[in-house]
Amino acid sequence: MSMTELKVSFPTEKLDALRFFMDKKQQTIEQELQDYLDKTYEKLVPAQVREYLESRMEQEPIQQQAQEPEQEQASVTRERPARQTRRQREQAVAEPSTVPAAPSEAEGPAEQENQGMTMSM
Repeated sequence: MSMTELKVSFPTEKLDALRFFMDKKQQTIEQELQDYLDKTYEKLVPAQVREYLESRMEQEPIQQQAQEPEQEQASVTRERPARQTRRQREQAVAEPSTVPAAPSEAEGPAEQENQGMTMSM
């Protein structure tokens, strides 16, 4: 199950004092808040809902473990080339044709005229 981070505003001076006295008892604010949230969750969320959520949480690691070997095998057997943007593809296609081929001396002017577009009326 995914985790969500909570942000809480609290006066700095009070937080410093709280940390000072919690350090003496080898406790952390995060652990105390986690314990409080767990107790509040158990108190307010109905048992049937908690049971349902716990069953889903147990199934997710099993599904993830089953998918990981498949993903590793798929990545080993076929690796995809890096995706290119349309612009990169167009540039790659255009690059070979950007260097014009110099006509050889054997080619006459007639062949050079046929290489480009012609228009007649």
